[in-house]
Amino acid sequence: MSTYILTSMFPNGFHVQAAEMFRQKINKRNKFAFVASEFEMLYEKTDKYFHFFLDMFEDAGIYFEEAYVVDGRMNAGVAQKAVAEADVIWLSGGDTPTQFGYFQKYGVDKVLREHGGVIIGMSAGSINMAKTAICTLSCGHYKQEIYNGLGCVDISVEPHFVREKVSEELLALSEEYTIYGLCDDGLIVCSGETVEFYGEVYRLNKRIVERI
Repeated sequence: MSTYILTSMFPNGFHVQAAEMFRQKINKRNKFAFVASEFEMLYEKTDKYFHFFLDMFEDAGIYFEEAYVVDGRMNAGVAQKAVAEADVIWLSGGDTPTQFGYFQKYGVDKVLREHGGVIIGMSAGSINMAKTAICTLSCGHYKQEIYNGLGCVDISVEPHFVREKVSEELLALSEEYTIYGLCDDGLIVCSGETVEFYGEVYRLNKRIVERI
């Protein structure tokens, strides 16, 4: 059974609750795939964040036998195989629609939908895991975009959410969509019919904002 973990950011590394959750959920630790947001440029930046988050796992006592980046330094077939074989997949942050376009271009979108392991999305990665990906101006996107995401979860998120700064844009969107405001250090874990919330997470629906 697949486990999907939606995150926003960890400014100070994995906090105690997050580290414990990862240790419980990540049972198979053979291969770790870090899937970039920008596949064909900014390789140095991609590698920097790959090592940054891999170090976080090691600080939490989680070690992988093999870890690698998935981006345009692989051809489509190799990228698909690398994602399919990974026990844990990290969908990185960055520009959300750009990342999804690369998923499609390299054919990893289908592999991600069919994957049976642990998939962790951060920021853009979390947005793209949804059935309905909602990219807002308030989350730093150049324009508001709504499109069909991977469909791994039926949960649309607004990463880097700050309750005191909820935008009119988000409130207006909540009239049509249920959106989960995912604060930094917050997590949503979906496995089968079970949904778990860690840290500060809010539900926005019909202009009502409530903490879960």
